[in-house]
Amino acid sequence: MKKFLFLDYHELESIQGFSRELEQPVKHPGNPLFAPDAPWENGNMQFYGSVVKVGGQPFQMWYTVIHKPWRMFLAYAESDDGLVWRRPLLEIFRHNGEKTNIVLADNPHGTAVIYDAAEPREDWRYKMVAGTDPSGCICAYHSPDGIHWLPVRRFPVIATNPDCPMGFLRAPDGRYVVYHRLYGFGRRVFRSESWDFVYWTGEPRMVLEPDAGDPTQVQFYGLGAAPYGSYELGTLWMFHTDPEEYGRGHSRGYQEAELAYARSGYAWHRAAQGKPFIPHGSPGSWEQGNLQCASAPVYLDEEIRYYYIGTDMSHKRQWELEPQHAGLGMASLRPDRFVALVAGDEPAELLTVSVILPSPQIQLNASTQKDGWIRVELLDINAQPIPSLTMENCLPIAGDSTSHQVRWHHAQISDTLVGQPVRLRIHACKARLYSISLIEPGEIPLYHHIRGRSALSHQTRLRQRPC
Repeated sequence: MKKFLFLDYHELESIQGFSRELEQPVKHPGNPLFAPDAPWENGNMQFYGSVVKVGGQPFQMWYTVIHKPWRMFLAYAESDDGLVWRRPLLEIFRHNGEKTNIVLADNPHGTAVIYDAAEPREDWRYKMVAGTDPSGCICAYHSPDGIHWLPVRRFPVIATNPDCPMGFLRAPDGRYVVYHRLYGFGRRVFRSESWDFVYWTGEPRMVLEPDAGDPTQVQFYGLGAAPYGSYELGTLWMFHTDPEEYGRGHSRGYQEAELAYARSGYAWHRAAQGKPFIPHGSPGSWEQGNLQCASAPVYLDEEIRYYYIGTDMSHKRQWELEPQHAGLGMASLRPDRFVALVAGDEPAELLTVSVILPSPQIQLNASTQKDGWIRVELLDINAQPIPSLTMENCLPIAGDSTSHQVRWHHAQISDTLVGQPVRLRIHACKARLYSISLIEPGEIPLYHHIRGRSALSHQTRLRQRPC
């Protein structure tokens, strides 16, 4: 499946009458779903951690708790529905002689976990990165179940202290990727890679830092990331620092998440700079202080879940050890609905770049008001209308669906158009458009398994090359 998303205007030739709006995931009305009320949790929990859902198994969560004077522990919880959570009591670590749900006691910092379905070794399916003692640098672990962990080697795999939450993913080409901070460079995001999870690139590359559009009181605490087809999508931990505090090592402020994205993994952008994707709570709420997203979202059939930990405490030195109200929250949105192109009362229009048409099946993820509509016309590579596949002949699309089918009166896409470069022109009124999908022959679409817009043939690119 090829897909047009509207994280930016990169895949549009022109646009008129549409406005572009960030969609914020809707927070679950039952939040907080889980609270750190076990004796060994000391009333605190942080999402230096992850939530994973493997088919046929419960939701699994890894989160961090801190003991005085300052030591971090990785705890584990499970849920059948992702809403009601339980702590398995294990023999791995005991607190005052009692079993706990702690699965790693090596002072893990920045922990992130993935389930690697492509891994042939069963005891390596679960993979974890964390900065652990004695070095404090980034170490790699593997596990058959997410509970019993073994290091992949005696020494750290990335020689830096991850004083931050980390993003961790396996890219579609097979590379393992970690997003972290590089000691000595402040709150900026760096990327390291590995082909085997054991040996990693020696030189982390900076991929994201505040720019001229950011106010002085903004820093990047860390980045969670996950593949979304040909994209990587990230929850960027925005650290809004206290303007009354001076110096480079700001410690006072609050955290919340912005939506970030990359096509290559190296050139990262923010979908709506300065606007939170998942905002921290209003004054007086349990999440009024820090809001920390898990290292990656959970992709379900018709829902994307963003788990986060909120607290009524703002960030400052050792804030985690102070009395507080903390808990697990969840916010969700429907597939592809990260950014909407919004058409108001007057008709709007857009023209896409050219794309190789894989089949006659075209779908729109969109919603309309009661009297709203969307129409589609198909054009050739030179933006000339294809007879019968015009706006006037298109059956109007109305209602709310992630998979509206595009159809025309008494006409269909011919076999001669399949495999050829085309453009789509979308007309809309009182509507919200989230994505355009071109379905491969015989494909059962899976929204987060997408390919980038297919490159034009070499001859076509030569014809279009500017003089």
